This record gives sequence, structure tokens and C-alpha cells, in this order.
Amino acid sequence: MVDAAYSRKPQLGHAVVRARWQLIIPLVAAFVLIGGGWTVWAFSASKEAAPRASDELIETTKGLEVTQQQAVDQLQIVQDQLVAQQAETKKLSKQIATLTEKLDALQQSVANIPAPSVATSVTLPKAQPSKR
Repeated sequence: MVDAAYSRKPQLGHAVVRARWQLIIPLVAAFVLIGGGWTVWAFSASKEAAPRASDELIETTKGLEVTQQQAVDQLQIVQDQLVAQQAETKKLSKQIATLTEKLDALQQSVANIPAPSVATSVTLPKAQPSKR
């Protein structure tokens, strides 16, 4: 009896192992299919997201380029205005220097005029009697 029970045990063990393998193989296949499907879906989703992200990046870059060009244009205008103001300031500075020289010359000529002496009498012409 012991031999019969012992000999049945390996047969029963093989049957259990076979039943487990028959259950494990479809489960592994299901996991592989689900995992593969998920991987394909994730990859395709990332491929779709990548063009959207790159399109957004391109639009942002174009916006930055436009903003940069506007800043460069405004800077050029300011530089042109500064050059014009510097030229006007130089012109006005020369005019002031010229006027200052003329004023100094005029002051010297007035200073060089001799003052009339008190001893010199100035004779005024006599007014003619008016006829009434």
C-alpha cells in the first residue's frame, strides 16, 4: 500500500504541474500582449505629443525672434535719436561759443571807449525860437 500511495503521488504531482503550466502559459501570454499593447500605445502617444511639443517650441521661438527684432528696431531708433541730439548739442555749443566771443569783444570795445572828462564842456546848440 505504501508503494501504491507513493507511486500515485508522482502521477498526481505531474498532473498538478501540468495543470499549473496550462494556466500559467495563457496568463503569461496575456501579460505579454497587454504589456506590448501598452508599450505601443505609449510610444504612439509620445510620437503624437512630440510634434505638438515641437510645434509649440517653434511657435515660441518665432515669437521670441519677433520680440527680439522689435527690440533691435527700437534700439536703432533710440541710437539714431541720440546721434541727432548729439549733433544738435554740438551745433548749439558752437553757436554759444561764437556768441560768447562776440559778447567778449563787445565788452572790450565798450571798455576801451574813453570816458568823457568833466572838464570838457559840452556845448549844446541853442534851440531856435519857435515861431508862433
